[in-house]
Amino acid sequence: MDDFGDAPKKKGKTGGWQALGLDKPVLRSILAMGYKQPTPVQRNTLPLALAGRDIVCMSRTGSGKTAAFLVPLVQRLGGHAAGGARALILSPTRELAMQTLRFAKQMTRFSGATLCLLVGGDGLEQQFQSLSEAPDAIIATPGRLMHLLAEVPGFTLTQCSYVVFDEADRLFELGFAEQLRLILTQVPEARQTLLFSATMPRMLVQFARAGLHDPEVRGARAIPIPSPS
Repeated sequence: MDDFGDAPKKKGKTGGWQALGLDKPVLRSILAMGYKQPTPVQRNTLPLALAGRDIVCMSRTGSGKTAAFLVPLVQRLGGHAAGGARALILSPTRELAMQTLRFAKQMTRFSGATLCLLVGGDGLEQQFQSLSEAPDAIIATPGRLMHLLAEVPGFTLTQCSYVVFDEADRLFELGFAEQLRLILTQVPEARQTLLFSATMPRMLVQFARAGLHDPEVRGARAIPIPSPS
């Protein structure tokens, strides 16, 4: 499982997290989960993500990538706000989406931000109801998200200013490339986008060049991914 990674849970200094300038509800959630120090991938990406930069990160499972995108997400959301989803996490499988939801619930326990899971295998009526409650963040598989965008009146991603592609290489391997491109047309141009992947095939590099704004690259410095001119 890739939650906050392999950071030790023994007692120690909390300065690693406190030095990031996190809001009290976010820091409280992290410490309540028992995580005392950021992992290397978190130290490399969190300052940039918290500053609003787009990021491409090559990261193995277990390195703590989930926190690397959830901490900035919860910090950015603050509490609950009406007006539509402000953050979107795309996962390649139902199982990974559900795992991310579990950690996200722990991360938002003190902030009041609300979450919605949109995956195949769950009843559509339940997901219609979740969307009607104006969640702050959506965790979804691409197929179910596209289906609901087409079927639910008034459901849009026009307020979504924070987008995460989790395990992006698997998203492409599973045939979601075209759906991902369509989803990018549904979110604002002025957004923050984070892409996490274990590998960086050519198609994914091309996708990152088109979909991200001058991203910082972490864990794959030999792969230049400038924004298209």
